[in-house]
Amino acid sequence: MRLSHATAGVILAISPSSPVLAQSEFESLLCEAAETGAVVEIVYDEDASKGCLPRLLDVHQVAIGNNGLLYLHGWQTRGCTKGRDYESERIFRFDKIQSVEVIEGEFGERSQSVKDEGWDGCIGTNCFIEENICE
Repeated sequence: MRLSHATAGVILAISPSSPVLAQSEFESLLCEAAETGAVVEIVYDEDASKGCLPRLLDVHQVAIGNNGLLYLHGWQTRGCTKGRDYESERIFRFDKIQSVEVIEGEFGERSQSVKDEGWDGCIGTNCFIEENICE
């Protein structure tokens, strides 16, 4: 029984750091994309199981949320949200990103105007970003 408690303690000690490690895997690549105006292809959350193509995003900012998680803010030109493929301003939690690849492409006019306006960390009245890391 003592072994079980010790094992549980080790698992609990490791668990809180696991999301942080997973999040940081894409941080430098996405920051570089934000700083250079690059377009990325991401596989997000359960998109693959829904039969969706990877999402195409113009990366605007990477930020830390009020909850301590990393977020990506940008303009989605191809997505898979509720089965629809549409263009819009979006945010993505790093811990749900499965893969990232920088691809050739340029920001569209609408995307560039959204990036030029800057971002205050809010979507509508829901403000949840503590600080921008890069843009």
